[in-house]
Amino acid sequence: MLKSRTELLISGMEPLFNSWGRRGETVHRTYLEQFLQQYSPDIKGHCLEFQEDSYTSYFGGSQVTKLDILNKETDNPNATIIADLTQPNDIPSNTFDCIICTYTLHIIADLDYMIRELHRILKPGGVLLVSVPDITVNYYQDYELWRFTAKGLHLLLAKSFGDENVTVKTYGNSLTAAGELRGLSTPDFTKAQLNYHDPRYALVVCARSIKKPENLS
Repeated sequence: MLKSRTELLISGMEPLFNSWGRRGETVHRTYLEQFLQQYSPDIKGHCLEFQEDSYTSYFGGSQVTKLDILNKETDNPNATIIADLTQPNDIPSNTFDCIICTYTLHIIADLDYMIRELHRILKPGGVLLVSVPDITVNYYQDYELWRFTAKGLHLLLAKSFGDENVTVKTYGNSLTAAGELRGLSTPDFTKAQLNYHDPRYALVVCARSIKKPENLS
């Protein structure tokens, strides 16, 4: 018999599942989609997403006039641009109106270089939408390097975008963070539990960064 949520949170040493999505949508994805829904008006024009079209078309819809998919290796059939944003590349500056970068920065060794590149390839007035993990499982076999606090992500992005052009939001609380670590999913929580956000126990940290328009000093 499946254990109750309370039993899963307080008993045993191992989580219910060691892989995401076994019991419905994961909590971190629910939170990411809340963030993207809030800022969906930014997802327009010429957009860039990493690896596949997971969110751009869904949240941007008819606002998106062109979509490129970025991948570092050549083995991704979805990719329209092969480039490494931690190395010199051929992507033109001032190209994209919106870049969606989800759960990528925590595996990047040279974060400052990559953020500078993301800033460079955005058009003036363009928007970068980012999500990173805070309290979550460490999948060391996937070369995960970092976890982010809200202040840490803000500091990283502000180096290129400017402090006043970065907005950071945290999602989650002690219950949902503990629940995801134990293998629970979105259906295991009430709407009120999911929508209570306590920055001390953020499961996901997201940010919206705007490249300053050229006509502004």
